[in-house]
Amino acid sequence: MIVMINMKKVGPGLDEGFWKDLVNEIERYSQRGCYEKANNIMSFYTLKKLRIIASSLAVGSKVIVDAGSGPGTSTWYIKQVNTDSLVVALDPSFAMLEIARSSVESLNLVNGLFEYIPMKENSADSVIAMFSFRDARFYEDAIKEFSRVLRPDGKLIILDLYRPENTLEKIIAFFQFNVFSTISGLLAGCGLDSFNFNYLYKTLNKMLTPKELLVMTKKYFRNAVFKKLPVLVGILYAMNPL
Repeated sequence: MIVMINMKKVGPGLDEGFWKDLVNEIERYSQRGCYEKANNIMSFYTLKKLRIIASSLAVGSKVIVDAGSGPGTSTWYIKQVNTDSLVVALDPSFAMLEIARSSVESLNLVNGLFEYIPMKENSADSVIAMFSFRDARFYEDAIKEFSRVLRPDGKLIILDLYRPENTLEKIIAFFQFNVFSTISGLLAGCGLDSFNFNYLYKTLNKMLTPKELLVMTKKYFRNAVFKKLPVLVGILYAMNPL
């Protein structure tokens, strides 16, 4: 079950029907226990290192929001790196939050969308979105909402895939998320569901390029940088919301 708020599409993001199907697919994969295994294979086992890097950027934060926490995979890393922080798991899926509750101790759960976060203004020190931002309904509304809940010296950290910018990246993306994604799913034990993993390719092509993401983020943050990492992954690091 997912929370739903009526929204009219006004900018880059995912169509409502596709977004609902996507959330339901992620729920099913996560409940089967094969989703993270498949992602690890697909990333050539770099996910752990990437999640630790992203979590480390929030060190010193008293309150951290894990935006799009899913079953708590990223939340676990955030808590391991930021042991003294209060961590809030935010997700539109009640089912995912329940899994997160059972897998991560001392967790604060919030059911909501990126575009409508049920938290007060200036209530968080860091917002981290690990491989979840590209699944937002509306990217700019999400960034604007992240800036609202962050304190004046707050940080936004987005670790995610980005839309290919050149021919080589487009070729890599096609193979990685149409062919190798299915192979990874089969190796991870996802069975026939593995043949639906090409939804990753669909979200990748809906996602912003690094340049587009930076331009959008700088509307709401004073400082923002983007660093490309291997296999079409990048980290956006923004500070000081406007």
